[in-house]
Amino acid sequence: PGAPGVPLTADPQVLATDMSKHMTLLADLKTMVETKKVTSSGVLLLDNYTDRIQVLRNMVHCADLSNPTKPLGLYRQWTERIMEEFYRQGDRERERGMEISPMCDKHSASVEKSQ
Repeated sequence: PGAPGVPLTADPQVLATDMSKHMTLLADLKTMVETKKVTSSGVLLLDNYTDRIQVLRNMVHCADLSNPTKPLGLYRQWTERIMEEFYRQGDRERERGMEISPMCDKHSASVEKSQ
């Protein structure tokens, strides 16, 4: 059971940050862009909900990948923050006897390899 008010399923936009989905996200976006109509001013027509959600997922994915493009000090701060979040998740998984998610084991994760 989840916490009150917290859904038990993952939000599709959050799943868009999963690097295992990277190639699929790119391929799906490429296909959509190649098959969509464009206005006379060159704007892609996103005339249905599914297309708009697909673009939103790709925007979230791009934002998730953007950390290395930030100034070095800011990049390091955010890397430290995300690794702390991962380690807390790994600790909770360990406490519950669950398999520890990739990059979430503070005893074996490599910050350098995760970037």
